[in-house]
Amino acid sequence: MNETQPGNRNSGWKWAAIALFALIAIMATCVFSALWGGLFGYVIGRGSAQRAEVHGYSYEEPIMPFEPEMPYEPEMPFDLDSRAWLGVGFMTGEDGALVTSVISGSPAEAAGIRAQDTIVEVDGESVTPDFPLDEQILGYSPGDRVEITLMRNGRERVVSVRLGSRSDSGLQWFEDSFPFGEPLAPGLDG
Repeated sequence: MNETQPGNRNSGWKWAAIALFALIAIMATCVFSALWGGLFGYVIGRGSAQRAEVHGYSYEEPIMPFEPEMPYEPEMPFDLDSRAWLGVGFMTGEDGALVTSVISGSPAEAAGIRAQDTIVEVDGESVTPDFPLDEQILGYSPGDRVEITLMRNGRERVVSVRLGSRSDSGLQWFEDSFPFGEPLAPGLDG
């Protein structure tokens, strides 16, 4: 009963050797493909870069095939008193503008807006990262009344706010306080 069939002798070793050879071939193909891909990427990248010099050091700067499109950016006036003022500090997110602080004596405080409220709409326009709260407020003038929809403790509320001007705020405002854009309150990013 211990007879072995002539066709099955050493067939297990043959299949193991074939599988090992196939595995080594696949691994070698992956390694060589990665090396060739990296080499081609390097050559293409070097060909599409131009040399630049900054502070005495030279480096290669990629050539942009097109000028990137910038999102809407309102024109900042030099007369800060002519701009509407709400008087909140905030962080813009996908769900609106989370109020981080409310300036004492501001139109926001008079309307009952509190820190931790999330402003979701201004006069029916959604507050989003593409159209944030500060850009929406810049579209109004001091004295304009706007309806602000906000979320507080999971409940939606609508408050009416009469926007003020920066000169009415009693705070000191300086042009150089706004190097990148005009925040709604001094010292706060928005």
